Amino acid sequence: MSNPGKTDGAAIAARALEHIRYLSVTIGPRGSTTEGERRGAEYAAGVMGKWTKNVETQPFRCYSTYSYPWALIAVLMAASGLALWVSPPAALILAGLNLPLYFAVSSGRADVGFLFPKRPSQNVWGRVPARGAGRRVVLMAHVDTTRAALVFAPKALKNLRASHILNMVSAVAVFVLSLAVFGLENVRATYLLPGLRIVASIFALISIYALFTLAHRQLVMPYVAGANDNASGVGLTLAIGEHYAANPLPNTEIWCVVTGAEESGYPAGARKFVDAHLPELRESEVLVLDNVGSGDLRHLTKEGITLPLRMDKGLLELARRLGSGHPEWSVRDSVCNLGYTDATPVIAAGCRAIVLWAEGADGFLQNYHWPTDTFENVDPETVGRAATFITEMIEAIDQGKDRG
Repeated sequence: MSNPGKTDGAAIAARALEHIRYLSVTIGPRGSTTEGERRGAEYAAGVMGKWTKNVETQPFRCYSTYSYPWALIAVLMAASGLALWVSPPAALILAGLNLPLYFAVSSGRADVGFLFPKRPSQNVWGRVPARGAGRRVVLMAHVDTTRAALVFAPKALKNLRASHILNMVSAVAVFVLSLAVFGLENVRATYLLPGLRIVASIFALISIYALFTLAHRQLVMPYVAGANDNASGVGLTLAIGEHYAANPLPNTEIWCVVTGAEESGYPAGARKFVDAHLPELRESEVLVLDNVGSGDLRHLTKEGITLPLRMDKGLLELARRLGSGHPEWSVRDSVCNLGYTDATPVIAAGCRAIVLWAEGADGFLQNYHWPTDTFENVDPETVGRAATFITEMIEAIDQGKDRG
């Protein structure tokens, strides 16, 4: 069937809502590497199998929670602060190990999974051919959900960025102070040492609160149902794939990629998919759909707690132009500075990518990593706008409008 006229975003949104409901209500929480995540992936594969024969599953192993790397960072920081009082060389070694680990985890640019126990996860993906040869758009959305945590409580969320900055300053400060104490002790400038040790200990003690919140998260807090984060992205990926399977584009095939373990502390599923399909992805446009179920639509310009990566300029300009065609939607730029998405390993590999999500009036994702992330709090109007906006982007790419 041809693709006549303007795509019906409402029909796609209606199908997406069915998928969002199934994932978040029928299956429910889908923690990284858990049975729920596996069921979510199997559901996505089953849906894809109804409209394409080209469905594949990519199994892999990864660690299951971001509590592991952040707890290790906190332990190293606390230990280096304490070691300054008894063994400056040991403190310097501990702080020196912590610093690269901190930036690897906070930037999302390196997988430190070799340090932690691994469990099975999986990606599933399906390919929707075009009517002719040409281009490729990859829709990517993660199916897993996270545990709630005190730092994501609605009243605390506004402080999370400041907390990240404080942690970064502390990691650098403890290393610099450890280096200073080590050097001054060797030249016997002992009158400076107590003050430097006290300051380093103060920075190191910040990690004690981090350990408490991580332990509380692992022992007390539940996995969330993840209707917005990210059944919404998966639901739209499946509904859009179904639409273009029935209405193939003239020039552009669609890959629908549902990843696992994005919430594990590193977007492991996306990284595994990139590693397996890098040549094809370098010739593709990757649209990452994340938290598109409530709020106002946004296109990200960059992402990462530290060392942020920037979205593709051509895709960003296209999103801006399309957003200007819907002034009543208030679509605009935003940044992801509280974490990272599946786009991080894609961009780091040199591929063209952009993230589309939705924010509340306060500038934050709605019900972010909190038990209120339920199907009842998904806004059908947001899902409808996202369906229209995403299909407009895909069809503009099909016409080459993302390249001037």
